[in-house]
Amino acid sequence: MPANITPCSFWKDAPDPRPTRITDDGPSNILMLQNLRDPSTPYFGALKMRQALGDRARLVALDHGGHGAYLANGTACGDRTVTTFLTTGRRPARDVRCADPAAAPHAAGTGLRDNSPGR
Repeated sequence: MPANITPCSFWKDAPDPRPTRITDDGPSNILMLQNLRDPSTPYFGALKMRQALGDRARLVALDHGGHGAYLANGTACGDRTVTTFLTTGRRPARDVRCADPAAAPHAAGTGLRDNSPGR
């Protein structure tokens, strides 16, 4: 679906030509989840979005590769954080970095707090 515009081609109304503005104005109820080495959506884009959203959002950065980032494709730390948010509505107090023990050296310098188990 993300790479296919077929559903859009059947809309009866023309698209709104105004671009959506991303701002820090609005409810503080956004949780973002991002792999550090995602080939489809680079980490720098998540950082820019996080900055634009301000305190409305929290970013959970996974020291992981690939595009899938939740449940079977992510890390236990990330899965716990997202599941807590989805089931209770509670976000972490600040941005979180979840280390992947097999790839931990790649995360150096991300500037995010490591919330991995045992840290």
